[in-house]
Amino acid sequence: MEHLRIGIVGNIGVGKSTLVEAASQKPLNEMLLSTIPNRSGEEKVFAFQETFNPKVLDAFYDDPVGNAFMAQIEFFNGRLDRQRMIEGCKGIILEDRTLPEDYHIFGMAQKILGNMTEEEFLAYQRNYNLMTSKIPEPDLIVYLKAEVPTLIQRIKDRGRESEVSIPANYLQQLNELYEQFINRHVTCPVLVIDANDDTPLDDYLKSTIQKITDEIRNLNLRVTTPGISKWVTLPETAATLKAIDAESKLENYLNENPRLIAIAGNVGLGKTTLAAIMQRSLKINGLYENPEKNPLLGKFLADKATYCYDLQMHFLKMRKKLQIKGTSGKASYVMDRSLPEDLLIFCYQFHHDGYLTADELDNLTVKFKAVCNEIPSPDILVVLKGRADLAWNRIQQRGREMEIEGGWSKSEIEALNHWYKTYPNDVCRFGFHKGKVLEINVEKIDFTNRIHVGYIFDSVHNLLSNSTK
Repeated sequence: MEHLRIGIVGNIGVGKSTLVEAASQKPLNEMLLSTIPNRSGEEKVFAFQETFNPKVLDAFYDDPVGNAFMAQIEFFNGRLDRQRMIEGCKGIILEDRTLPEDYHIFGMAQKILGNMTEEEFLAYQRNYNLMTSKIPEPDLIVYLKAEVPTLIQRIKDRGRESEVSIPANYLQQLNELYEQFINRHVTCPVLVIDANDDTPLDDYLKSTIQKITDEIRNLNLRVTTPGISKWVTLPETAATLKAIDAESKLENYLNENPRLIAIAGNVGLGKTTLAAIMQRSLKINGLYENPEKNPLLGKFLADKATYCYDLQMHFLKMRKKLQIKGTSGKASYVMDRSLPEDLLIFCYQFHHDGYLTADELDNLTVKFKAVCNEIPSPDILVVLKGRADLAWNRIQQRGREMEIEGGWSKSEIEALNHWYKTYPNDVCRFGFHKGKVLEINVEKIDFTNRIHVGYIFDSVHNLLSNSTK
């Protein structure tokens, strides 16, 4: 789980396998690895080619109607098996076709063309949904896009006997499904590559890898759970004991050295859950905002334009009071949400949405900056990161009335997630936080798993014990 996953997607014959194979070898692999900061030397570029039973593929092309369901299950199982192997890799992962393509492109195509019965498609659909519910999207999708004549020529050039008879209208159907998939279903970043390019292959491959490398840097994509593989690859008993030791070590440290841990992250990603786990497991004090008792939050969610400025001032005063208590040096505390989030995430988004004027945003910026200069920063800021749809699903599941009835919308949660992508850097470079920062990807960390929580405790201890008060 110490990797960046890059899905290489595109139609039959577009050049996915060629790109994945070349990118995993020198010199192109070094271009990709150069994007990883603080490399340990253990990182590699891993190429996960699409695997399938050629007999199944031949059977499908010979009789699509009779073998579509069997073929889709076989291809899907191959991708699931590959996913299991990905988890232990450290570095850059290149996936030749992604799991969602199995359903959104090829499964849908078979149903559209009538190669699957209604019953077969429903069974396949249910199987897909159940098996992929906890598998996140790649960190980046590279979409190789080419017109049908280009695809036909490349299929002919590579000479797979079973593919020679693929009709142009089938490739066109797949191209249309790819466009719908990329534009309506993919929520991670997408880099589109014109694969019609007729430049020499080596030049095309180098140019494409350079574009991928630039995109990784531009998006600031990086591993957010460094070191987790050393935990999850241990035998379960050994990993559990290691987690117990990490908890005990951090508990003792916080008992002897009063510290404030602040937890940041989008609505619904688990800040309060992690704060409660830390409070109870480490026997420290908790600082919570208690939204149910906020006199303005319910009014704001019902009428954002009227109550926005007053709510932000309320949060500033409330969190200032909590942070002063947490940094008093009398005991260790964990704080549910960080003070600068209100400004750098919510105020900026509310200004974008028209709930705060430019003058109001400037006034809040001055007030927040003055407070952050006046009082000590948390010793460590833990930033939870994850997909907006995951946050939205969790909001629906916990069912707080003020959040559901006239409260947050999915589009608003997606907009907030945009600001959170750069928050770990922004909060430091803008001068609002002077302590350590730990990023946690909640899609790869399960707060109900003691081993995963042990990894978090160990990471927090390492950062705190290597810092000066």
